[in-house]
Amino acid sequence: MKFYLPLFAALSMAACDVEGSKPLVSDYNGASVKIAQTNFFGEGVRGPKTDAEALRICTTGSKKRAEYASTRQSGEYEVEHLYLCL
Repeated sequence: MKFYLPLFAALSMAACDVEGSKPLVSDYNGASVKIAQTNFFGEGVRGPKTDAEALRICTTGSKKRAEYASTRQSGEYEVEHLYLCL
């Protein structure tokens, strides 16, 4: 029984949703928006969630679309995606 408890704990952690990293707005100035994500397990890759968040922020102003520009590593386990609001 003692052997099964650590095995069960390891399996339950492996089943966790790795893409739990939600995109967060780290900077917005009306012309561009930066979306920050953690990148501990490689989940900080640009995808539909980051595109949607950038579009949502850009359309709060007078701009109609968000165009991806670049990605940079901002910390040891964090990336920032830069979008231009056009």
